[in-house]
Amino acid sequence: MMRANFLLGSLISLASYGLGASPDTSSFSAADTIQRDIAIIGGGSSGTHAAIKFKDAGKTVVVIEPQAQLGGHVKTFTTSSGVRVNYGPSNFQNSTAVTDWFSRFNIPMVQYQQPGTGDKYADFSTGKELADGTLPHPDFGAYLQVLAKFPYLEDFAHLPNPIPDDLLLPFGQFVEKYKIQSVAYTLAQFATSNGNVFEQPALYILKVADIPYVQGIINGAVLAPASYDAQSVFQKAQDFLGSDALVSSTVSSATRSNSGVSLVVNTPKGKKLIKANKLLVTAPPKVDNLKPLGLDSRESGIFSKFQNKAFYTVLLNNTGLEEGFRYYNAKPDAGNTYNVPTLPVLQFIWATKDVDTYWAWYSCVNTLPDETVKANIIKDFKTLAPGSNPQIIAYSNAGPSGVGVSADEIKKGFYTDLFKLQGYKNTWYTGSAWISDHSAGLWKWVLGMY
Repeated sequence: MMRANFLLGSLISLASYGLGASPDTSSFSAADTIQRDIAIIGGGSSGTHAAIKFKDAGKTVVVIEPQAQLGGHVKTFTTSSGVRVNYGPSNFQNSTAVTDWFSRFNIPMVQYQQPGTGDKYADFSTGKELADGTLPHPDFGAYLQVLAKFPYLEDFAHLPNPIPDDLLLPFGQFVEKYKIQSVAYTLAQFATSNGNVFEQPALYILKVADIPYVQGIINGAVLAPASYDAQSVFQKAQDFLGSDALVSSTVSSATRSNSGVSLVVNTPKGKKLIKANKLLVTAPPKVDNLKPLGLDSRESGIFSKFQNKAFYTVLLNNTGLEEGFRYYNAKPDAGNTYNVPTLPVLQFIWATKDVDTYWAWYSCVNTLPDETVKANIIKDFKTLAPGSNPQIIAYSNAGPSGVGVSADEIKKGFYTDLFKLQGYKNTWYTGSAWISDHSAGLWKWVLGMY
């Protein structure tokens, strides 16, 4: 079984990788054929980290990434004032896996301080701020005691069989059973890309808000590059990989067997044939993403059970918002959802290192057209600041997010079946659907492909 060693929140590269059947390899010249120990589909946080670890261990690698740069959901934008602003993962747990990764590229780390001077809670649909005391003070001590009952949530390979029934409860029922109502609103913010949080199996929400993550938040033990440019490490990794990073590239077809894999890849320089001993897939394990691999009935039968949510991040200026504040969307009358608004929703807005730029997160149960998402976000900004003229300056569709299955499928042994696919046809997988939702969890394991 593979152990992973990677990032996220993952967010991971989430684009579809095209369609295809078994490739015709006879027409490729030597110049268009790439032979490697390991091919990696997806140059997001997990794939990039794995590529560097493999290469440092003396293995030859090639990374196939549909975006023009490595890093996946880790995105940074340069504002008109020259400030680099993140609109993806921006801070990291204080762990050896994290510090080793940044030190590998000589990037100094500092204790992360969330930009902004204070928090405001408001109903974004009306623009009205909530009265003090509307939201309870979160009792994280009680919540950590509950988490201690389930110490295996960071890596789904360690789930017990049978899985405790409590982990299969809708999270709203879990909150009531364990009397953790005081943290319900805050946990929904932590799990912002997981759809209607209180309807999800508790297993998934506890996995997002696991012990290392929560302890890091409450103890202030989170790190950032000294520059606060989270993408800087991935740019350096891309420079180091050079021609081993095939960006703006997609797999069109594949053949996989116990003797190795062959991939036909569309690149800006034409089609290339990759022959590798082993394949690592870091794309979300949805059938549409994996069709180019020529899935057999066993694989497609498992991957087709995955469902997902939708999630978007945006940078805006000209907002008219009070400078330096973080705004959280809360419904004072949403009792059974603990003040969390119904999706689709703009969940929160954060100040950034640039005083004129704000970072917003928008969540949906199902994918919406980009123009609809943008229009809804602008509407809420104008409600919060009447007379303003907010402008979107950077936008990311960060879906599919919250990839998981129903409680019934979990109970029937879905994850046992899923992890049996590790190594099948010389193909391994990693990412938040398999292991952790957080960078430290994704990066800290050593891959067991060799």
